[in-house]
Amino acid sequence: MLDRIYATGTVEAEDGTLLRPFPSGLPRSHAAQIASLVRERELHRTLETGLGYGLSALAICEVHEARGSGSHIAIDPNQERYRSIGLLNLRRAGLDHRVRVVEARSDEALPMLRAEGVRLDFALIDGRHMLDMALLDFVYVDRMLDVGGIVAFHDTWMPAIGEAVAYVVANRAYEELDAVDHGLAVLRKLGEDDRPWDYHRDFPRGRRWPTVRDGLRNFWTRRLRGRH
Repeated sequence: MLDRIYATGTVEAEDGTLLRPFPSGLPRSHAAQIASLVRERELHRTLETGLGYGLSALAICEVHEARGSGSHIAIDPNQERYRSIGLLNLRRAGLDHRVRVVEARSDEALPMLRAEGVRLDFALIDGRHMLDMALLDFVYVDRMLDVGGIVAFHDTWMPAIGEAVAYVVANRAYEELDAVDHGLAVLRKLGEDDRPWDYHRDFPRGRRWPTVRDGLRNFWTRRLRGRH
């Protein structure tokens, strides 16, 4: 299904209407890297904020299904905005038994999941693209993520997300791993949070990550070259 979506550049609603999921949908190179991380690092307990059209969920759940173990949680309060195509794609692919979809805001869903005792090996933060919301998602994800686990931020070319990643790298016990391009940041957790109450390390604001214009330019360049 993912191959077909990326080949045609379309997703199909329940009534057969074809919609274009890009540029908001996950690029093919990012889906491939996320699937590779989940497979090669044996990440079995996975989560994402922002289901959308379901491209990242399909990539992750396919790995779980192929190896016969693993479960995914997708948080998205706005499936109606996407005509429930994310949910539909998971059912069409026969992967819906691998995923628990929580149709609520991440700032409501993540505390609930933590209270349930959920533990994670991997999380993709791709929900609301505002600095405070991305950091809030990270804070709750970090409390559920085991040491050695992976958290990925998508759309780091957007100023708010780039700044969130820069803060985490400077102030938290995470190391940055190689990513396919500047639109995806992949961080590995090195330890639990043991900072003193007044800890702060400054971080590069607006210098490390490309601008929105750069990101859009690079996206359309890849599209025109047939690399998306």
